[in-house]
Amino acid sequence: MYIIKETTKTVTYSGVIIIGLGITVIIFHAIFRELFSGNSANNIYSKASDRCIKNEKVILSLGQPIRAYGEENSRGRRHHTNYLEYSKDGINYLRMKFFLKGSRKKATVHLEMKENEKKNYEYRYLFVQVDEYPYTTIVLEDNRVETVTSSKPVNDELLLT
Repeated sequence: MYIIKETTKTVTYSGVIIIGLGITVIIFHAIFRELFSGNSANNIYSKASDRCIKNEKVILSLGQPIRAYGEENSRGRRHHTNYLEYSKDGINYLRMKFFLKGSRKKATVHLEMKENEKKNYEYRYLFVQVDEYPYTTIVLEDNRVETVTSSKPVNDELLLT
């Protein structure tokens, strides 16, 4: 009877340890995928903000140094960037908006990415809108023409919201 009791206790403890290790692996996988995956919103934001900050036209318009940040709340704290993942006609898209602040002016960055056949995101558009006079738009990349057929008119208002 003593051997059965000890065996049951050992199996129970082993099961709890295995379940705990499984949950830990799942959590680390999710964190790794979000922070280090090329398709994560965080990684896309980092690459897009670096690209904007290094662009000569953006530097001339905003002044150096340039900082990128997400939405501000009422206390002035800056949160993560807003992004929207959606699917249209079986193709995944990611749309994002974040902000730049230079020594002279502020700007809003808009981007949209489209998933290709290899499951990697490619830019549909990336542009910077200067928020102060003179209001200008600096287009870093615009591939929307390639994805729109001639029979469907482009509604820019819908693309930028």
